[in-house]
Amino acid sequence: MGNAYEHFLSLPSRLLLDTCILNLLFNESEYIWEGVFPDGVGEDALNPDLVALRAIFQVNERATFQFLVSPLTIAEVANIQDFPDREIRLRWVLDVLDHWLILLDEIGNRAHRGGTVRHRFKLSPELQELESRLMEIPDFQRDPLDRLLLLQSKMANSDAFLTVDKHTIWRNREALDSLKLRVLCPV
Repeated sequence: MGNAYEHFLSLPSRLLLDTCILNLLFNESEYIWEGVFPDGVGEDALNPDLVALRAIFQVNERATFQFLVSPLTIAEVANIQDFPDREIRLRWVLDVLDHWLILLDEIGNRAHRGGTVRHRFKLSPELQELESRLMEIPDFQRDPLDRLLLLQSKMANSDAFLTVDKHTIWRNREALDSLKLRVLCPV
C-alpha cells in the first residue's frame, strides 16, 4: 500500500495551464464538459490528450486540483489573427483568469515566495538564474512567451505545467525537469 499512497501523493494538485490547454478547453468545450463528440469523429479517432483532459476535469469535480492561469496567456490569446475569434476567446480567457483569482482569494495563497498570478512580474535572483538557464535551451530563446509562462509557473508555486505543446515545452521536459520545472501532458 505504501507505493500506491506515495504515487497518489506525487500527483500534482496545482497546475499552471498552458495557452494550448486553454485553447483545447475553448475549442472542444462540448466534448470536455458534456461528452458530446465532435461532428464526424468517433471515440477511436479522438486525440488522446483531449480524452485525458476530459477525464482530468471529470475527476476534478471531486478532487482538489487547482488550475492556474497566467496573465501572460492573455497576451498569447490576444495575438490570434482572426479578430472575431480573438475577441470571443479573449473574453473567455479573462473569465477563466477571474475565476482563478476568486478561487485564490477563497482558498488562500500557498505561494510564499514570488507571489501569485496577481504579483507583478518581477524576477527575484533565483528566477533570474532560472531564466538564464532557460535561455540556454534554443526553443526558449526563440519563444519568450513559453519561457515567461514557465517562469510564471515557478512564481506561482505550481506543482506542474500542463501542456500539449509537443514541439517546444514537452520536447524539452527532461531539461526542464533538471531545472525543477515539472511538465505534464494530459495523457
